Amino acid sequence: MGAPDPVCRVRRGTDLGLTAFPAIAVSRLWEVSVVRSEIVELRRAIEKARTVAWANEPACTLPDVAVALVEAGSVLDAVTVDAVAALDASKEHKATGDFSPADLLRRRCRARHESMTRLQKAARRLRTMPHTQAAFTAGDISLDHVDVLIRANTAKLAERFARDEELLLGYARTRTFQGFRTEVQRWTAIVMPEDAEERAARQDDERTLHLSESFEGQGKLDAWLSRQGYHEVHAELDRHYQRLLREDWAEARARLGDAATALDLGRTPGQRRHDALIEMSRASKAHAGIAPAPDLGTTIVCDHDTFVTAFARIVAKIAGTDPDRFPYPLQRRCEWANGDPATPEQAVWAALTGWLDVLTLGPDGVPLDHGRRHRIATPAQRRAAKLAFPTCDQPGCDTRSDHCEIDHVLAWIDGGRTDIDNLRPRCKGHNLWKEWARRQRRRRRTGP
Repeated sequence: MGAPDPVCRVRRGTDLGLTAFPAIAVSRLWEVSVVRSEIVELRRAIEKARTVAWANEPACTLPDVAVALVEAGSVLDAVTVDAVAALDASKEHKATGDFSPADLLRRRCRARHESMTRLQKAARRLRTMPHTQAAFTAGDISLDHVDVLIRANTAKLAERFARDEELLLGYARTRTFQGFRTEVQRWTAIVMPEDAEERAARQDDERTLHLSESFEGQGKLDAWLSRQGYHEVHAELDRHYQRLLREDWAEARARLGDAATALDLGRTPGQRRHDALIEMSRASKAHAGIAPAPDLGTTIVCDHDTFVTAFARIVAKIAGTDPDRFPYPLQRRCEWANGDPATPEQAVWAALTGWLDVLTLGPDGVPLDHGRRHRIATPAQRRAAKLAFPTCDQPGCDTRSDHCEIDHVLAWIDGGRTDIDNLRPRCKGHNLWKEWARRQRRRRRTGP
């Protein structure tokens, strides 16, 4: 038998002098002591930050402080994942009878098993994702971004992921998290278009609805809706729901004035959705079941290149040839008006059959121009702006454009034109903030 590892002997409490150790063992012990001292200093810094009375800090500095703390937390996550990766490679967890690093951490830290498994999974999968690991270590992305990229890097997509890893990291650095996740899902659908189309077709085949009556006469509704059916039902249900919500607020304010709160409304959200569904049934009965023209809620927005490519792929399938001769562009827009993804072939078939309103965006957008003659955008311009720009124009705001107001980029009073190039959707909060900032600038420019 060989001599036992000197480091392990010291770990078990064997009384040996440093002269008995080889140079590499002394070096390891020195590195461990340095790392432990650094961790002690880190804990001291954290404890010092905990003593700060944040309520006494200047309000103008709090946003920057909060952002800095969140970014520091992401860097600490990256360091933790690196340490877990080293622990996993060393197999030291087996010396204590633990099956994995996640088991060891869960037991010793009294932590949630899923949280420790998340760290272990990131530590193992990042070995095959060098660009993601570098960005994570540098603090450019968070552990949440890493989770999304790991899910996208499946065995089937490993080669294509390695090719496009930098592209996806660019989305993580420049988009909001929701926008980044949407772009990764879109990338997955682009590189594996047939899987996305088959999944959409399977969901359509699985559509079902069942109505049942209880012993006391109540009804129960269970349903799985196709993508298209869900968006049509959801858009109309939400339209009725919002109208009933406005009625409830008007009644509560008439009864209690400005002191009314959401708890004073006459119906719960579930009751309001129920009544909205009944309103939909009554409206259908009143119009003999004839559907109106499509509106914004039932519109698929698709860029021109994607639409043409999808059409060519459909023709190739019908002709029995390989549709992969027509690859989709890596950057595309094919979605419902509320931002949920749609497949390109859904957009093509919807346009050909006339089921839904399909707007195809050209490279230059929608050419609507009313110059300076009108300040208020026309309904057509408002609709085009909401479809062309899917979210609030304020960077970092994920509010969908169908819940936004349409505003001028250059204010009309400052010479801005009422055309599609100068119109953007803005949520109510950011629109009010922009107007306040514009007035402040004009006040400084013209004086009191």
